[in-house]
Amino acid sequence: MKSISKDELKEAIIELIKEDETFRLIIKGALADSFVTKEELTSVLEEIKDLRIDFNKRMESFEKRMEEMRADFNKRMEEMRTDFNKRMESFEKRMEAFDIKLSSLGARWGLYSEESIRNAFRGLLEEFFNAKVGRWETYDENGIVYGYPSMIEADIVIKDNKHILIEIKSHVRKSDVAELLRISEVYEKVEGVKPELAIVTPFIDENALEFARSKKVRIYTIDKLYR
Repeated sequence: MKSISKDELKEAIIELIKEDETFRLIIKGALADSFVTKEELTSVLEEIKDLRIDFNKRMESFEKRMEEMRADFNKRMEEMRTDFNKRMESFEKRMEAFDIKLSSLGARWGLYSEESIRNAFRGLLEEFFNAKVGRWETYDENGIVYGYPSMIEADIVIKDNKHILIEIKSHVRKSDVAELLRISEVYEKVEGVKPELAIVTPFIDENALEFARSKKVRIYTIDKLYR
């Protein structure tokens, strides 16, 4: 049997397709099973287009919803922040008012405590030690105590020839010790007697205590007598 080359076979097939209708239909049918037709491709592309349009619409709807949720969240957070700030402002005002009342109460309590101690000292010294207890007052025309002319006063105890100026305070600072020293200076000039000095207090600053010691001011406090 004579063999046929590829080129001869190719020419034979082309010739059959051109001239033989039946052969042409057979070839077309065989190719139809393996390749997509133009109509099928168009249909697929249309479906892809529809899917893309639907996806875009869904994404737009989703983004719109997310934007609404974000705006609602921001609004709620702003409302919460505003409410919190108002509550904090109200709380701070109440605390400020409370501090003022507490400070006022503390100040009044300090004055009451000083007066009660003063009365106790007066009663004890007068009744048991036959000492003269009073309130000494004078006008400091040279402004020695406060730096300008003013009335000054201090508690005074006199026993025999001894004069003792006493300062009774709920809390003593260094400036209080210095003030008593200046009052004693005026007292010596007015009365002609150098007084001894004493301070009665439940609380005294450390630097005030050291200063009082150096100036020989007696300190009577909660647990010790400092000389």
